[in-house]
Amino acid sequence: MSQSALATYLELSDEELQEMGLSQDDLFTTEDASGGDRTFYFNVPDTTPQHVLGKKGWSLGERIEIPGSALQAD
Repeated sequence: MSQSALATYLELSDEELQEMGLSQDDLFTTEDASGGDRTFYFNVPDTTPQHVLGKKGWSLGERIEIPGSALQAD
């Protein structure tokens, strides 16, 4: 089974995303007003395990942005 595009971009396993309670459906979308480029983002959930926070250097509630091009492979 291949990793989801979200897991691949974040350098996490699909299992780690599940532990966080995060899926691609949970992402918010913004569009660049000048070029129309889509960007996705999420705020690190309170359910994120400590080992993932340490691995990524994230803080709970931190906004993580993902370029739209990173998710088109899925």
